Amino acid sequence: MTSSTKTTVIPFSFAGVPIRQDEQGRVSLTDEWKAAGSPKKKKPTDWFARESTQELVDMAKSLITPKMGQLELVVSTTGRYGGTYAYRTLALAYAKWLSPELHLAVNQVFFERQEEERNPDLILDRAEATYRRRGFTDGQIQARFLGKATRNRLTSTLAAHGVHKQGYRLCTNATYIPLWGGPASLIRQRKQLPEKANTREHMSEKELVGLHLAELLASESIEQKNVRGNQACAQECARAAQSVAQMIVQHQRG
Repeated sequence: MTSSTKTTVIPFSFAGVPIRQDEQGRVSLTDEWKAAGSPKKKKPTDWFARESTQELVDMAKSLITPKMGQLELVVSTTGRYGGTYAYRTLALAYAKWLSPELHLAVNQVFFERQEEERNPDLILDRAEATYRRRGFTDGQIQARFLGKATRNRLTSTLAAHGVHKQGYRLCTNATYIPLWGGPASLIRQRKQLPEKANTREHMSEKELVGLHLAELLASESIEQKNVRGNQACAQECARAAQSVAQMIVQHQRG
């Protein structure tokens, strides 16, 4: 079946290639193929042409479909994220056919996700361990977790209030300028970061907490005033950031 689909990226990649999922949890076999080095005669279509694969799909349908309702086990998608997506059991089998290394890597990710579904705290533990490997302090890790939740709230608020396309960048820079004296691009230059680096991954604990407070105040203000549109929401972000910046300056002056 061919359809359009929204995708998310599994926090996992192999050989530098991110492995995506769609909203139903099906995994991109196209990404797996690319991660394995795009071997000839091993495309998803080649795999599905095998008699053994068809037997596997038929068995999966009889065992899985009754539990999953109307979920289609395999779909071919169009658009920006086009490709072949399949239920995780089939994705794991395809990975095994492609490469033993890829099979082991994908299997480990699926195992970890199952564990996380049973115990969501494992997600935080894994993220914390990753931040520690990058040299984050305890304070930075806590501020990063708090700031991520606030950022998600702000982006949801912006979307609900008519912000679109470049409006998100406009609101981000409207927050950064009062706090740090320039847009995200300037912050990257000052910190000598790559052009597309995530600035939040390179902020101090104080910078992260200040950003968290500014975005929290902006979210509340936009919701309470029912502000709408790119420019109007950016103005509220700037106003909130100015308040936080003034507080920081007053504290530093004693």
